[in-house]
Amino acid sequence: MRPAVFIFSAVVLVVVVSVDSFVPGITFERAIRPSNTRLFKKSGKKKKKPSDNTICVNRAARRNYEVISKLEAGVSLTGTEVKSIRDGKMNIRDGFVRPSKDGRGCTLYNVHIGKHSMSAEYFQHEERRPRPLLVHKEEARKLLQQTEGNPGMTIVPLMAYFNDRNMVKFEIALCKGKDGRDKRQDIKNREAKRETQRMVKNFRVM
Repeated sequence: MRPAVFIFSAVVLVVVVSVDSFVPGITFERAIRPSNTRLFKKSGKKKKKPSDNTICVNRAARRNYEVISKLEAGVSLTGTEVKSIRDGKMNIRDGFVRPSKDGRGCTLYNVHIGKHSMSAEYFQHEERRPRPLLVHKEEARKLLQQTEGNPGMTIVPLMAYFNDRNMVKFEIALCKGKDGRDKRQDIKNREAKRETQRMVKNFRVM
């Protein structure tokens, strides 16, 4: 009896057996798939595309104020407000934050959230109502100490976005107001930076 021949392949395992005792001169072939398919899987994980969860940005705040420190805060919203935010009906340009007098919380004022078009008037919200922010007492007390009795210091929302849990969050900042001289200096610095970037982009090595 001739010895059996084993042929290994990356896809299938083919076993060729010659059986002379049963049918002389005839070979039987059988394709056997490997039991452990994990050896043939592609290694590595798929890279997730970065998702932009930004709702709106307060560009006027960076132009009119100098940012001292930043803080993430949640906000208390109603159902129609959340639906309107998802429809893009929020404007934080004129918004500002004011700590409570006892330093136990902060409130967001003058942020416009439009009414939801598919909800009845009974369930609608007030568009510019004061909205409580969800911050710790220590953070609220610290903001109160930094703004109380300090002229020119204020708290403004810089950006609104959805976090990983799909909840609305605000990035608020302790800011100091700019005068005309500071604004002109910022414009000069911005133009100088753009000119430098333009020169580097157009530069070619001969």
